[in-house]
Amino acid sequence: MSALPSDPAEAGTSVPSQDETHQRLHELLSAVTDAVLEAQPQLASFHAHRPERDRSSGDSWRGLQTLCHVSALLVTTGRPERSAEATGRVIEAVHRAAAAWGMRPRAEQVGAAMTTLSWAGPAGDLLELVLGVRVAVRAVSAPFLPGSLAPMPTTSPVSALSPLTPPPRRVR
Repeated sequence: MSALPSDPAEAGTSVPSQDETHQRLHELLSAVTDAVLEAQPQLASFHAHRPERDRSSGDSWRGLQTLCHVSALLVTTGRPERSAEATGRVIEAVHRAAAAWGMRPRAEQVGAAMTTLSWAGPAGDLLELVLGVRVAVRAVSAPFLPGSLAPMPTTSPVSALSPLTPPPRRVR
């Protein structure tokens, strides 16, 4: 069963589908993780530190519950260079990758041992970067309608599997 609109005329007034959303986040995370590894090759690779999941967005569309996708928390296997210049290269690389997706800086928290930055996209997607002992990346999607015609096994460029998205439910 799919919650996707069956009438093409409704497509402009709908929220994105699960397939579109998962594909968009997979491509965003691939671009960002590639940019980070290009900026600091000694980071080696990313692995999924926390699993991805689809959760309620707290909203609905035409009586159907919408979900948002929280990607896996992707963490580098190598340690980042601690210099201000090296940190700046990673931030600039992620900023360029996010800007290519239409994302704008949203927030920045700088602490003694950790820096957290986030970007927001025009559709409502959120990208987070955490620089500390390791480098971590996560994305949270804008609301979407559950139901897939071709489910992706994962949105993570480094994880093989993710939990299945539950079917759409009517909101009371």
